Amino acid sequence: MYHVPRPWLNPTGNLLVIFEEIGGDPSEISMVKRSTGSVCADVSEWQPSMTNWRSKEYEKAKVHLQCDHGRKISEIKFASFGTPQGSCGSYSEGGCHAHKSYDMFRKNCINQEHCAVSVVPEVFGGDPCPGTMKRAVVEVMCG
Repeated sequence: MYHVPRPWLNPTGNLLVIFEEIGGDPSEISMVKRSTGSVCADVSEWQPSMTNWRSKEYEKAKVHLQCDHGRKISEIKFASFGTPQGSCGSYSEGGCHAHKSYDMFRKNCINQEHCAVSVVPEVFGGDPCPGTMKRAVVEVMCG
């Protein structure tokens, strides 16, 4: 079984060459397209460093979400700006959570193939825990 990452493929005209050394039958090769049901993102709040503090590049942190071509974001399954726990498919709120975490994702992402949301406290209704480094974590469903 081989996995060919989607970014390696063009929409058409791909040539796949497999060197089989164990004596397999090339007529038995088949390709299966897997569709992603959900997409997750985990982006930390800005962190200025010696190289970016003058340009303020750190203020441009954004969550970027994208469904497969032709599919749109149909649901925000989970969203939290704060200190969420877990991993994709099993996120939960942490001790710090902005109560308006879902709002901006619903507004900018529902019925879109792709979207971006800035990772700044103002976007999520303010800073839920001043002095704590926060993350924006989101899981969306593509329909």
